[in-house]
Amino acid sequence: MAKSKRKTGIIIITIFILILVAVIIFICRCIALAFTDNIKDKYTLNEKSENTFLKTLLVGAAFGKEFEISEAELNTYINKKYCTDYDGNNSGVDHIMVYLHEKEPAEIYAHIYIKGFRLAVRSKLSFSLDTETSTLSVGLYDAYVGELGIPDKVLSYILSRLSENKEHIIVSGTTINVEAKYTYKIKDYDIDLYIRNFVSSDGKVMCRTNSLTGQALKVAGEYISSDEGKEALSGIYNKIKDKVVSWFSQ
Repeated sequence: MAKSKRKTGIIIITIFILILVAVIIFICRCIALAFTDNIKDKYTLNEKSENTFLKTLLVGAAFGKEFEISEAELNTYINKKYCTDYDGNNSGVDHIMVYLHEKEPAEIYAHIYIKGFRLAVRSKLSFSLDTETSTLSVGLYDAYVGELGIPDKVLSYILSRLSENKEHIIVSGTTINVEAKYTYKIKDYDIDLYIRNFVSSDGKVMCRTNSLTGQALKVAGEYISSDEGKEALSGIYNKIKDKVVSWFSQ
């Protein structure tokens, strides 16, 4: 009887050890996959655009007509705006690239750092634009850390850490919400630029914004009616008057 109990105990301990070893192997395998970086060529910005993203928006917004933003322009802009050098005490992104397609989901590849850990990540993207609130929502799904597929809860945690202390960015689950509005200050006047259409195509985004013509005329009118504007116009008038008088006095 004692031998039977001893044998049963040995079997239970053996099974427990085998399960523990299997769990440890699984965890080690997951860690190895998570820290694998096979996408360095994908998240590295090699082609920088000479034109800036905002300059293209302004030119296209002159009359509110549809225009395109190239993949290079978009990636140059988001690298400059959202990427920061590695800091072991904080979280952030030091490299990021978005690839745009027409008939397939867009993709994002990035190199991030969280709590001292540096990881290569990738995901598919979906875009939606709320023109009422001027908010561009970027949904991430089918995400990987290294070569390890991760669930939405892990992806949501990563996004929340990366968005800490970032202005104009709100993370909701696995969706990043970005304000699709830009305000340009000219002296004491604001000119607002809103994105009204944002459609992914092959290697580019087709966009449309509000027309700035009406706002520019409004700002010009407000400036002319201001004390500073009246003074400037008075100076111009006096210069013209003095020039005309000089012509007739010769």
